[in-house]
Amino acid sequence: MPTHQETKAVLSPASAMPIEEIWRALVNDQLIPWFQPIVEISSRKVIAAEALARWQHPALGVLSPVSFVPAMEERGMIRELTELILEKSLYACSDWQERGHDIPVTINLTSMSLDDDSLCEQLLQKVRILGLEPAKLTLEFSESTLRQHWQKADAQLSQLRAAGFGIGIDEFGIGVTLTDKLLISHFSLLKVDRAFVQGVSSNQHLQAILREDIGLAKASGLTTVAIGVEDTADLATLAELGCDAVQGYICSPPRAAAEFLQWISEWEKG
Repeated sequence: MPTHQETKAVLSPASAMPIEEIWRALVNDQLIPWFQPIVEISSRKVIAAEALARWQHPALGVLSPVSFVPAMEERGMIRELTELILEKSLYACSDWQERGHDIPVTINLTSMSLDDDSLCEQLLQKVRILGLEPAKLTLEFSESTLRQHWQKADAQLSQLRAAGFGIGIDEFGIGVTLTDKLLISHFSLLKVDRAFVQGVSSNQHLQAILREDIGLAKASGLTTVAIGVEDTADLATLAELGCDAVQGYICSPPRAAAEFLQWISEWEKG
């Protein structure tokens, strides 16, 4: 579990920051990725790190996405934010690799990315420049996004998977159970939403749901990740249900790129 100091490290103002200040943050390179590890349950090995946007505010410290993402969505600035976080995440991945840590990164994309016919070629160019294999990057889409935009997602995801990128289903379980077509060849990763994870150790109904979902994912070759894990009893139950990995404060809160490597060194010591 995080220390009190770690919990306070990410501030969440009651209201969003002014759009003018958010724009200056974008221009002045104050928006950065922090990383939360995805840890394999059986081995305790860090198998990936999710990039999460943070604002390194010069006066207020580190601010959570609550303070800037909604306003950026309203003003049509999410594409710029996504591009920035993606670039910096790939640089971090390359740096980790040079330091002997082979850790892929994952990043959440919106439906806007699915509108870009050149998405795959752009991503291939980015990883090639940094000497990374496409498999070092997994692109996550929420289940709701996939459902609402499946017609255009179908071709895009097929192309991205063929190029070697990982594709993840995020927030799985919030909507209706996925249809078979979403579980075939387009995906490599399935993230179970925290609503189905927290309290699972004492909830047989949740256990039944997860047992079925994890079984379907495994049958289709997907890696299953439970997000928002904070309790050791829930972790034990997830292991019993066959979940592959977890992401949550039980392992680590999100951390800056440099601190992330330091945490791994401590984590690997057991």
